[in-house]
Amino acid sequence: METMEVEVNIMKNIVRHNLGAARWMAVTVFAALAVVGCPDIPIPDGGETDYDFGFEDGFARDDWYWQGYDDGYDTLDFSPIYYQGDTIPYLDELSYDAGFWDGVWWAYNDGYFVDYRYAFILGFSEGYDNAFWPDYLDFLAGDLHVEYLHGGWIDGYNDGFSEGRVFGANDYEQGLPFDWESALLDYEDGVDLYFEEVDVGTGVYGPVYLYEYGTDPHTLKANTVRGDRLLGPERTMRSGLTKEVDMEGRELYRALSTDARQRYEVTPENSVRNDRELRLETTWLQRIQSYLSAGKSADTRRERVRQVSND
Repeated sequence: METMEVEVNIMKNIVRHNLGAARWMAVTVFAALAVVGCPDIPIPDGGETDYDFGFEDGFARDDWYWQGYDDGYDTLDFSPIYYQGDTIPYLDELSYDAGFWDGVWWAYNDGYFVDYRYAFILGFSEGYDNAFWPDYLDFLAGDLHVEYLHGGWIDGYNDGFSEGRVFGANDYEQGLPFDWESALLDYEDGVDLYFEEVDVGTGVYGPVYLYEYGTDPHTLKANTVRGDRLLGPERTMRSGLTKEVDMEGRELYRALSTDARQRYEVTPENSVRNDRELRLETTWLQRIQSYLSAGKSADTRRERVRQVSND
């Protein structure tokens, strides 16, 4: 059974922690560090400093990026949580080593966040599919959201599933075509939906707490020095997300390793959350690639068919 194969592959990866691929980061990040109040690190008059060179070298550490990605992928329950961002040194000084470890922190957290985001995309597509049926209200009333908070793979999948189910139900009720990709584009642009009949909705109307970039799941606190404001909305799930800049300008997404690609070369018959048969015939990898590609198109994002609930 293909679904069982998916579950087995996921569980096998709990004990696996691989390492992977990357690029350098621009000097503008250093100026942003000062803007958000990084203590005792002055902005240089011009040119790159030892800190800048260190940051570029640290951010280019593909092994740390893929360690973050794998640590997220292996986190499949409330515990154990494999996140290691809290172990990366922080040096309150303007030196090569301080820049290096800050770059490493960003590379690691990029990988961890991308794993959450990929899982969210998959969960959204399958939640949408499961709710796009005549019994959509009964499905919404009976489906239970589990909130993990830690930003691991299972957290991303469940968060995506719970938001996607509401859009699937809405689209069926409105007589819209089956189109989870446009639904997710609308969701990430700020569209929220709510079914008063069963008290189920998305965003502020629902039970989902989106994982915030750089949050330490062991303490549920964001890193105030290296926090997600440095690179702006590209590192968030919603509200102004610009995927083209996200992918090309900031290199949040790095080319999948062979091992990472193989994980997603599956087409489950059922969702991870329940045994309702899926109609989706694309692989997980194809869904991720298709959505990220569609998200780069400004024309696609302008073709909104759903309205923001509180407009």
